Amino acid sequence: MAFWNRIRERKKKQKQQKTAKEFSVDEKNFPEDAEGQAATEEEPARLSQEELAAEHIIPKGKAEQKRYIHDCCESVKDCEKQISIAKTEYTQVTEYLTDIQKIDRIAGEDRESLLELCKRIQRLLQERNQYKNRTLTITERQMRRFDRYQDDLIDEIKKMYQNEMYQKAIDSDIRHLEAEKAYIRESQREIMERQDFLKKLAQGISVLIGSLIVLFIILYFNLDSNMTYPYIGTLALAAVAAVVIFTESNKNRYEIAVSDKKYNKAVELLNRTKIKYVNNVSVLDYNREKFGVRNAADFENLWGEYCKTKEYERRFRDNTEQLSKSNDSLQRLLDSYGVNDTEVWLVQTYAIIDDREMVEIRHDLNQRRQKLREQIKYNTDTKEDYEQHIRKVVEESEFGQEILKEVLDK
Repeated sequence: MAFWNRIRERKKKQKQQKTAKEFSVDEKNFPEDAEGQAATEEEPARLSQEELAAEHIIPKGKAEQKRYIHDCCESVKDCEKQISIAKTEYTQVTEYLTDIQKIDRIAGEDRESLLELCKRIQRLLQERNQYKNRTLTITERQMRRFDRYQDDLIDEIKKMYQNEMYQKAIDSDIRHLEAEKAYIRESQREIMERQDFLKKLAQGISVLIGSLIVLFIILYFNLDSNMTYPYIGTLALAAVAAVVIFTESNKNRYEIAVSDKKYNKAVELLNRTKIKYVNNVSVLDYNREKFGVRNAADFENLWGEYCKTKEYERRFRDNTEQLSKSNDSLQRLLDSYGVNDTEVWLVQTYAIIDDREMVEIRHDLNQRRQKLREQIKYNTDTKEDYEQHIRKVVEESEFGQEILKEVLDK
């Protein structure tokens, strides 16, 4: 028997070595594909705070001032909208943190009853999981995270796809506007160089004509020559040069005025695009952290696994009655202590039992609140900045009050 056991052990080792060798070969064949995929999923570098800072211009003329004030008002409205959305979400997160504090204050017999109910619910949930004869490709933590928003997941996935497409469009717009600004500045520099050249040309021609006149006078008195035609030719040359220089100078001044308007327009559009950039990035970051996903494609894949898992859960309802009674008891107990959202704790009993899990949830909520505070602060500061510039334009312009009234009445 010992002999045959050694033979079997030897064959088993040889098979394991062969499998390990094949696996190592497969790994060598695919590292480039894995790196390429990681590279394609890498997000573009984000703009710094200095790059996102709004650039303000000094509009000239009633029409430009009116358009500038109108654009500023639109930016203020955008900021107010984002502030309202962020504050609503901030209130929900704060209520959730308040519920955690109320649960932490439960003590005595009620605490023991609470822990017993949570343990019973956990046991029933574990039994339900044991009924599933399949390997889960989605973690329990991700399942619990999705359970909070299961009715909104499809809409949230669509929103994330839209926001990612919108982010690409915003990045493209910023690059385009920055390039447009650089092009306009380069054009202005070339115009100024042409203008300087015209000034130098005018000075040179003036010196030349003056020199010719002096020369003609000297020749006239010394040689007693007839200088009529030279005088006429010199004056004609001076007239033609003056007309050409004057025409080109006016053309350059007109082009400078037009390029200034184009530059101001590009700056205004860039400022509004930067606001959209910050708000969209904040929404994307918040939702990715909120749902625990990397991007919309990952969100959709996890949602598909989530739906499959929920479908399997619906097939096994043997312990539904017990679980329902325990949930009702837990809700009544939490409701007696003033917990606002008792339903969410039915899928988070693990946190009530384990303090470490509760700390992690609290940390997650605090991070979400911090992101919301940053978003609210950015939009509030930006709104105040635009309001300040609106007041500045209104105060400094003779048409300020009239323009402001026209814009606000629309």
